[in-house]
Amino acid sequence: LPVRAPPRQAAMAAVPQKAFLLLLAALLPGRAICGREGGRVGSGPSGVDYAREAQDVAACAASIALPAEVTLVPSDSATGITVNRSIACFMKVVQHMSDDEDEDEDSDEMQRGLEIPLAKVDSDSLGLIVEFAQRKLAEAGGEPARLNFSSVPRPLSGPLRETKSISGEDAAFMDKIAEDLDRLIRLTNAVNFVDFPPLLELCAARIAEMLIGKTPKEIREVFPEAFGDKPSAEAEAS
Repeated sequence: LPVRAPPRQAAMAAVPQKAFLLLLAALLPGRAICGREGGRVGSGPSGVDYAREAQDVAACAASIALPAEVTLVPSDSATGITVNRSIACFMKVVQHMSDDEDEDEDSDEMQRGLEIPLAKVDSDSLGLIVEFAQRKLAEAGGEPARLNFSSVPRPLSGPLRETKSISGEDAAFMDKIAEDLDRLIRLTNAVNFVDFPPLLELCAARIAEMLIGKTPKEIREVFPEAFGDKPSAEAEAS
C-alpha cells in the first residue's frame, strides 16, 4: 500500500477534544482558554507518576507472556517495525497484553513473535516513538528499571529547552518535530493511541509552549479543529 500521511484536518479531528484541552489547560500558565473569559488555568496535578511508569515498563519487559520480539504494524503500511520486548513495553497498549498470564507462552505463535496492528498510528509517528524509547532505554543502560523520564512541570513556565526537569535531549527531540506542526499533531495522536504517558506529556508541553502568551483567539487560529471550528475555504486554499 502507498504510504500517505493523513491531512492535518483529519489528524486534528482524531485528538480527543476534551482530554486534549484539559491537558493543555494544566500546562498553560494562568490563561483563559476556549474563549471563556475568567476561566483561568492554574497549576494542575502532576498527571504522570514517572517512577511508576518506569516500574510498569520493567515489569512488562520481564514478563514471559510476551515474546522476545514484537512487530508493531502502522496503519499506513503492511510492513511493521520489529523491536525487542523492552521497547514495545514503553506503550501501555502492549503492557496490557503482558497482564494475561494465562496465555500459552510455549505456543508456536509466541515463539515466532507477535504482530500488533496499530490502527491509528502512521509509520512516521511509529518510527519517532520507537526512536524515543530506544534512546531512553540506552540512557538507562538497557535496564528498564533505571529509566529516567523528563518531568513536565505544571504549569509550564517557558520553553522546554529552558526547563530544568526536562533533559536537553528530550527538548531537542521535541523541537525538531515541532518544526512541522502537522507532524507534531500526528505524533500526539499516535502517542495517545498507544498510551505512552511520558511522551504524551512532552508532546502536549511542546504544543503548550507554542501557545504561551497567545490570546484565546490566537489559539483558535492555530488549532481551529480542537475547538470544533471548521477551516474556511480561504484558509484551506492557502
